[in-house]
Amino acid sequence: MKTKATFKQTDVKRAIKAVQEAGLEVQTVEITRDGTIRILTSEPTTHQKQPDPEL
Repeated sequence: MKTKATFKQTDVKRAIKAVQEAGLEVQTVEITRDGTIRILTSEPTTHQKQPDPEL
C-alpha cells in the first residue's frame, strides 16, 4: 500500500545545506514515517570559524 510522503526532497536538501553551512559534515540522514528529518553529523570541518579569543 502506498502512502503519501510527509516530506519533500527540497526539505531534505534545505536541511542538509543548513548543516553544511554551519560547518558540519553530514554523516547520515534519517527520515521517520511522520516526516521528521534527522541529520547526524561528524566532527566539525577545518573551515569552520573558531571564536575570536577575548583580548
